[in-house]
Amino acid sequence: MQNGIQRKAAKLVLAAMVLVLAGCAGQMRFPISENAQEKLVEQNINVVRISTENIAQYRTPVFFSNRTQPANPPGDPDPYTYRVGAGDELRIMVWSNPERTQAAGASGTTGNVDQGIVVNEHGQFFYPFVGAIRGAGRSASDIRADLTKQLRTFIADPQVEVTVSSFNSRKATVTGVVGTPGPVPITNVPLRLLDVLNQAGIDEAGDLANVTIRRRGTAYNVNLKAFVDHGASRQNPIILDGDIINVSPIRDNKIFTFGEIATKEIPLPSNAPVSLTETLAEVGGIDRIRADSRGIFVFRRTPSTPQGFDVFQFNLKSATALVLATDFKMAPLDIIFVTNDPITRWNDTVGSLVAPLTGLIRVQTVVDSD
Repeated sequence: MQNGIQRKAAKLVLAAMVLVLAGCAGQMRFPISENAQEKLVEQNINVVRISTENIAQYRTPVFFSNRTQPANPPGDPDPYTYRVGAGDELRIMVWSNPERTQAAGASGTTGNVDQGIVVNEHGQFFYPFVGAIRGAGRSASDIRADLTKQLRTFIADPQVEVTVSSFNSRKATVTGVVGTPGPVPITNVPLRLLDVLNQAGIDEAGDLANVTIRRRGTAYNVNLKAFVDHGASRQNPIILDGDIINVSPIRDNKIFTFGEIATKEIPLPSNAPVSLTETLAEVGGIDRIRADSRGIFVFRRTPSTPQGFDVFQFNLKSATALVLATDFKMAPLDIIFVTNDPITRWNDTVGSLVAPLTGLIRVQTVVDSD
């Protein structure tokens, strides 16, 4: 009677352990087959199987940036007009002969060409016969109109052309994570944010989704990455005189590895992109005995899945996949997960069950011997 009760108790304990171990065995799995992965769509998890056909699309990482402020880029001036300032150098051409037929500056042109006229610290420049003329705050067209009006006193129907030959007064300043921070000259050709940052040198550690433009005391948040990746033109505004542009560093610039691989937190270098192959090599590769090489996954939060993940699957059983993994570049906060194979799961489950079961059998043997 007592032995029967003990056997029933042992069976209950064994059943309970099976349930617990089954739950534990499922904690480090991710479905490999397409059928099993279809159910993940409801959880906003999009699985992409990387192949030679789609690697070009995913070679450059597109990731979701944890923005602290919503984007509110400044508007563009309409029209864009360069205003002359102190230190600018002007080139002024005046014709008094209506028989002008050659291009400006060509030999035979009738009239005077004055170069090297610098707008002084008071915002003025001197021109013969006319005297001091205000240049600061005016466009080249404004100066031309004023000079033409005043020269009529001395020249019948003067033909005047005014251009800025050297732009020295207007500047924007670039700070933060760029190759060469500092001033960038503003000219009569409008410069957009991407142009300015290309001049300064875009750094891999800079977060193009978190660019700040401070203009006349107001800070604007710009997501330049949205323009680069998706052509959102408002996120690439024209830069004006006095703008201060700051490129923030990418926060949490690191990636993580889990599963049948060394669990590690790996910082991403700022000088060059890192591939999946390089990352796997850095942590010693996958466990050749326990890992399922068909299930190498990279979890990444992207703009298309802000509340979920894009999961990129690599099947490293194929030699071609090794090349694909080399082409695939890592993004900040990527999670690399290597699942275990069915045999490993079975061995783990059986091994976990055998040890306590052996103990129970020994206990039962002692009880029976009594």
